[in-house]
Amino acid sequence: MLLCCACAVADAATVEMRHTHGVFYPGLRNQPVVQLKVTGEPGETIRTVRFNFGRSSCTGDIAVARLLSSGDWNGFTYNTNKLAVEKAKTKPEEEVFSFKTKIELGHTPQYLWLSYDLAPGVKRNARVDALCTEVVLQDGSVVKPKLIIAEGLKSRVIGRVYPFPYRVVPYYRPRWVKGWGNAKEAVHLTPAHFNLFTDIVHFAYSVTAEGDITYQWVGEGASAQEVTDDALAELKRLRRVANSRARLLAGFGHMDGPMTKAVSDPGVRRTLARRMAQWAISRGYGGIDIDWEYPDSWQEWQQLGFFIADLREELAGSGLSVSIAASVTYKVPNYWTTDQLDFLMTMSYDDLGEQHSSMWRFQGDANKCLNEFHMAKPRIVVGLPFYSNQQGTLTNQYGYSQIVGWYPNIKPGENTFRIKNADGSLGPMHSFNGINLITEKCKWLKKQKFGGVMIWAYDTDLPLSHNMSLARAMFKVIRQPSSKKKKKQGAKSAK
Repeated sequence: MLLCCACAVADAATVEMRHTHGVFYPGLRNQPVVQLKVTGEPGETIRTVRFNFGRSSCTGDIAVARLLSSGDWNGFTYNTNKLAVEKAKTKPEEEVFSFKTKIELGHTPQYLWLSYDLAPGVKRNARVDALCTEVVLQDGSVVKPKLIIAEGLKSRVIGRVYPFPYRVVPYYRPRWVKGWGNAKEAVHLTPAHFNLFTDIVHFAYSVTAEGDITYQWVGEGASAQEVTDDALAELKRLRRVANSRARLLAGFGHMDGPMTKAVSDPGVRRTLARRMAQWAISRGYGGIDIDWEYPDSWQEWQQLGFFIADLREELAGSGLSVSIAASVTYKVPNYWTTDQLDFLMTMSYDDLGEQHSSMWRFQGDANKCLNEFHMAKPRIVVGLPFYSNQQGTLTNQYGYSQIVGWYPNIKPGENTFRIKNADGSLGPMHSFNGINLITEKCKWLKKQKFGGVMIWAYDTDLPLSHNMSLARAMFKVIRQPSSKKKKKQGAKSAK
């Protein structure tokens, strides 16, 4: 029951409301929807917090709502303190969550969260939303929350259930968008790729120790900004022609030293979060991906967690995803980071053994994220290599197209080869993932219902039309589901 209009409105206490997460998954518990930042005077106490469903597609999608507290820090982690739980109400006159609680306020902000358990059968791309309508203090006064959205947004973007059952995430450097790595002939991206990919990382940016955004190196004598901006325009064009739902992610990497310094200072960390958020929003990206390589200690992983919490506040209401790429066997993450991510991409390759990316490593990384990091399966995206490593070292690598160039009749079950020197002699032994191993990995991941695959580096593959293409083998197992509209268009094209 809502309070009557005669109740006093509190002046001292303030409540800011942010929608910090825009990506949701069917059947998952405890998915954060709304963050409340509450500030008041010592002695003030919250007694009730009320929400409605906002613009959610269907109230029946929400099985349980929870009110949680993360105390005086703004991040959401699995150890957040539970304050109250309510089962969802589906009758229109009952579409309000009213949480009875007791939270003492002070000059230090307190952070509250509303989270949902979504039903397993929720439709892909369904809207997931909530709005805090009021916070009632112990003396009966009412605080109306102020909605905060990211700078540059014309209006708030409502969160959505992720539209695909599995992710297929290739990385692209700007100079790879039109020409493919070390391939002998440039094989251009086509609109067809964008109906196979789900998320594309435009791996183009880096950061400075002072909290600025910069461009990655794109080649001797080339303008990094010009090449990168041209590549982004081309990616957008291809996606538009394909009428694709694939997201473009702003990829930040090659920044170990600067990132380490930037996030260690709370002021610089917040400045960097603001600039990174504005960078992605203003350029029309659908998410941000961070490839630090690597936080060297538990403390640095914690600082990355603080940074992601700041970044989510700066992205409030944008709907953008936040992800990282990480090795989970070398300088491994902790929950300060992993539980705040929309998804994590494991770098399941570059081992120094006989096989640099074995089936054992692929499965082990996926299960480690599940069992040790307590990540839900849809948020775990496992890495596939489209390149080789010299056995016992990481300094000598070749793309898959080069391997097939040397050995055009290499068997699908083969995972090793010797490089061919200019004089025709054979060089060191290399390991790679052949067609059968790529297929086996994808089938296992799909059977186990993990979140999908990431590819480094997709540019070194053969064209999709080639019967030895690794991507062709991968897409036979994991790919975007075709919409009815796309199927009709395909049928007309075939005629």
